[in-house]
Amino acid sequence: MRRHLLAVFVACASIAGVAEQALSDGAPYEYAAPTYTPVNDGWRGFYLGAHLGGTWGSSSANGETGVTLDDSWSSSPSGLVVGATLGYNWQLGPMIYGIEADLGNLGLAGSGGYYVPFGYDASTSTDAGLYLTLRGRLGVLMNGWMLYATGGYLGSETEVSVLEACDVFCSTPVVSASNSGFRNGWTIGGGLEATIEGPWTAKIEYLYYDLGSVNLTTPAGTGIGANTWNVETDGSLVRAGINYRFNSLKWGQ
Repeated sequence: MRRHLLAVFVACASIAGVAEQALSDGAPYEYAAPTYTPVNDGWRGFYLGAHLGGTWGSSSANGETGVTLDDSWSSSPSGLVVGATLGYNWQLGPMIYGIEADLGNLGLAGSGGYYVPFGYDASTSTDAGLYLTLRGRLGVLMNGWMLYATGGYLGSETEVSVLEACDVFCSTPVVSASNSGFRNGWTIGGGLEATIEGPWTAKIEYLYYDLGSVNLTTPAGTGIGANTWNVETDGSLVRAGINYRFNSLKWGQ
């Protein structure tokens, strides 16, 4: 035990002696001050990308005239989303904000309705093709990942049709109406984007969109009265994308 205590005492004395000799020789006391590593501003600038995903939605029909056996129903169209993306990011430390636009095919399609045996049935068909968005983005960087929210405009070339059929006591068994055109709506969502190599990034994103509603009027037939329908279309999409950042194309310094 005495040997151990003696060894500890000798070691402490030796360390103290070395330290005192260093100070007396004018050796500086080394102190590593904390350093600040600035966030890489490689996110700032233009970027171009592509995306692929899926969409599902709801197309709800509501009768405005109240002359049918049932005056409301909904269908669940779905489809494949594919397109291109162009955007610009500004950066303020770990904060990213910018604007992004998409052009592609929404791919929303489907039909549904209701049927009354030996009486009456009706159905809705929805088909949305070309779509575009113009959205703002606001995100925060976390170890090379960006978590962001996004929202703004979404519009799509959309065709909606309603078909009514009468099974009993109808000389005119089928009547229909349709509306096609570019529908303007809005979207909101968010996503996660990460650097994968050099200027390349990959993202996964969710968007909810609403394309509003249109009114369709089916003509009167023998045994079928004229009916007006209000058809609303909304949906969700999930897509994965890849972007290439043009770091040399920037506004300002």
